[in-house]
Amino acid sequence: MDNKLFDKLISKYAILLSVLYLGNVLLIHFGLLQGFYFLAYFYITNIIVALTVNYDLKKNDIKSSITVWSCVFFDALGVSLFFIQIIRQEKKSSA
Repeated sequence: MDNKLFDKLISKYAILLSVLYLGNVLLIHFGLLQGFYFLAYFYITNIIVALTVNYDLKKNDIKSSITVWSCVFFDALGVSLFFIQIIRQEKKSSA
């Protein structure tokens, strides 16, 4: 993977996480999500991130269910693990 594709992935996940966090903050600030609805919104957005990470993992021939499951509970952690695995795979292929 060259730097252009890596930069594209970073941009993709930065925009995705920023939009989801902004939506989260705005919905909480205006009181639209409370209690169960907030929890449901939280997990739905995390599942969207997990599916996106899973798609990119398969596209790069990386198998890691831990990364996908960590996205379901902590989206930023899962995306960080995804990038660590991308960098690790890049170092393996260049060695």
